[in-house]
Amino acid sequence: MSPAPTLTPQLALDYLRELSADIRAGVVLDPAGALLAGPDALAEPARDLLARAGDAYEVHVTTADGNVFAARSDTHVVVLVCGRYALPSLIRHDLRRALADLAGREAA
Repeated sequence: MSPAPTLTPQLALDYLRELSADIRAGVVLDPAGALLAGPDALAEPARDLLARAGDAYEVHVTTADGNVFAARSDTHVVVLVCGRYALPSLIRHDLRRALADLAGREAA
């Protein structure tokens, strides 16, 4: 029996935003792409990004306006829109931690 998750999808987004002032918005999706938390307007762009990413478990896209980070596990997907000064290694670490907490397991 796996341990109970320590975060709900909305709490995961709140937690991530507390960790970094550079996070502007985010969504949590289930593996099929259903929105679990975050703004409706971000869900479809998040799904498009993940479709283009193929089987990648982590994605980082840099634009002129900022960065987009995505990470997925077997149970959840988290996509974050960040400012230009977000530290990629720190955001990726925080994403892995949030995914692990959502699934009720230790981060890889």
